[in-house]
Amino acid sequence: MKKFAALAFALALTLPGAQAAELKPMTPRAAFSTLALRDLDGKVHTLADYKGKVVLVNFWATWCPPCRAEMPSIQRLKQRMAGKPFVVLAVDMAESENQIRAFLKQMKTAKIDFTILRDTNGKTLKAWKVFVFPTSFVLDTNGQLRYSLLGSTDWDAPNTVKQIAALLPNPKP
Repeated sequence: MKKFAALAFALALTLPGAQAAELKPMTPRAAFSTLALRDLDGKVHTLADYKGKVVLVNFWATWCPPCRAEMPSIQRLKQRMAGKPFVVLAVDMAESENQIRAFLKQMKTAKIDFTILRDTNGKTLKAWKVFVFPTSFVLDTNGQLRYSLLGSTDWDAPNTVKQIAALLPNPKP
């Protein structure tokens, strides 16, 4: 697992212009695997729990500078989508609960209150074919993969918000 983490870290550092990255459209299809992971309080979350919602699945680690940098913009995106069927699932790679909680306490620019899940053995990371941190996927309300992103971005940038909002169900007249 340490070799995998070192490789992912090295790849994350080589991504050009990470802040300018845009969501890459995907041909709609089912997610790579059924995600079933525990949050920091021990509750299990699955993708089926979020049927009917747009889901941002973000794979990250506390030791990853681009991951750390994009967390406040993910929080702002969550706040912009408040009241809409949208959820963030941030999947941490094989770090202890104490490491994650310490990181969350350090976040002075934004109180992070979206769901943090723990991939303690890296199985979900491998099933979703994640090789770079951060890596993110956006699923539509039917659980279909719609966008991917290798590297970090400004999640509350107007174009990104527009792409994600387009996946939300139309309000009823």
